[in-house]
Amino acid sequence: MISKKGKLTNLIKNPEGYCFYDSALEREYIIELERDSAVRSWTKNHGIKIPYKFLGIPRNYLPDFLIEYQDGSKELHETKGLPLLFWLSTKLKSKSAEKYCKEKGLKYKRITKGSIAFYGKIE
Repeated sequence: MISKKGKLTNLIKNPEGYCFYDSALEREYIIELERDSAVRSWTKNHGIKIPYKFLGIPRNYLPDFLIEYQDGSKELHETKGLPLLFWLSTKLKSKSAEKYCKEKGLKYKRITKGSIAFYGKIE
């Protein structure tokens, strides 16, 4: 899988006005967030680090996006290509993120291309 990296500018709902992306999926999701009328703001620069262990080694997971909706609710979203959803590290990160979000009153969602709708949100 080839990762397409780059920068989008002139973003309205992102506080920085620009965002670096790490894959084509992230790029397309950023565009979707900008178009979604339910989204008030979003950022990749949220500073959230979620601790987890991989093979007994302490690590920190940094979710891709923090989204704030017009109703004031907040969610952490992670973009993953379909094959990566099956990796052990992805599963451990997701489990830790779900626990973190429950404690903080947030929701956690994984975003992938593998569902019926391109922007399907897998809970």
